[in-house]
Amino acid sequence: MKEQYLKNAELFVEQAAAEGELFGLFDETLGWANCHAHDNKDATAVYLFWSDATLAEKLKAEEWANYKVESIALDVFFDSWLDGMQKQQVFAGVNWDEELCGLEIEAMVLKNALVEKFQADDLESEAEQTESAGA
Repeated sequence: MKEQYLKNAELFVEQAAAEGELFGLFDETLGWANCHAHDNKDATAVYLFWSDATLAEKLKAEEWANYKVESIALDVFFDSWLDGMQKQQVFAGVNWDEELCGLEIEAMVLKNALVEKFQADDLESEAEQTESAGA
């Protein structure tokens, strides 16, 4: 199971970086969907995010039935969310399944994974430009 959660987290990083957005469930009164940490006693809460709106939509049941799927621009998430989450010891639950299972990731770990993805994409883009310039 843990292997699938890791794949879901990797997919989150890839898709969010490629699309420039991610999704959460939001209620005007209650705020963003979150839950208690299962695996990390240091976490004050786990905020849930998905790389695809349809994945978020699947969790609109029971306590989150009245929540709306909201898009969050990746640059806003990166600049405004992750540092605050780290300070408050709020973890990110990314691409969790309908059973509310998945990895609980520290905000800085997620931030670093996104930075690494951007750097890898930049290097790949530079290599492609060099190849096409030499052709």
